[in-house]
Amino acid sequence: MKSIVRNREYLALHRRTIIGRSLAASIAGAIPVPVLDDWLVASIRRGTIRRIAETRGVDIDDEAVRAIADGPESPPQWSDLVGGGLAFRLLSRQWKKLLFAVLAAKRAQAAARNFEVATLFDHYCAREHVGMGLTGGSAKAVRALIDQARHETNGGLSRQLFRRGLVFAAKGSARAPMNIADLLTGGRIGKLLTGASEEVEATTEVDEALETQLDSDSSFLARSAAAIELELAVDRNPYLDNLLDHFGELSAAAREQDEDEDEH
Repeated sequence: MKSIVRNREYLALHRRTIIGRSLAASIAGAIPVPVLDDWLVASIRRGTIRRIAETRGVDIDDEAVRAIADGPESPPQWSDLVGGGLAFRLLSRQWKKLLFAVLAAKRAQAAARNFEVATLFDHYCAREHVGMGLTGGSAKAVRALIDQARHETNGGLSRQLFRRGLVFAAKGSARAPMNIADLLTGGRIGKLLTGASEEVEATTEVDEALETQLDSDSSFLARSAAAIELELAVDRNPYLDNLLDHFGELSAAAREQDEDEDEH
């Protein structure tokens, strides 16, 4: 079996970014503050999809970004988050000493899922997309194919792969979930909880802070992503190739169906 790098060289462009952002979303999802955790996860995932589309030259509007990144889920609105200072004070008393490593096993599955969705979208932009840009309706169809491919492909990425990366991140920072997320987002958590930012400003700040972390070779997030990328490059598990192949088959079938409907 050939390695992922040799078989899928075009995916190398975004692989480390996707891995790092998948880890970051899992860390954000471990924050024991209702609404904030889901909002941050959604913000990180949407930023990943937007960056992939921009780099690949695929026009995508905000509704389409949400459709690809969120899938059938309904993340909280910004208005649900503003004013959460009380939750933060409760968190300080109840959760401050909770180590992120305790939650690593649960979050590893989420990190693997985020990685698969973003990788399939990257593959779609690089190899499958034709025609105009993505709008809400067309993006929902793409996300449906992504979910179908994941559901119908046997096997899966090793949870241990992402679990090791998450544990490494926790040990590298020796911080509780809230503090790790605050570090990832450049100290923005307190600002978000007090509602001092508008949603566009907050989303931009979170996205830029993540990119700063990933661009720094010394950051624990960048080191974790690099370690996982190296393991993926030599992994003999055919799951990812099978997943990409099946998604390609589903995309081809969907295009043929659309062409037949246009002819009639």
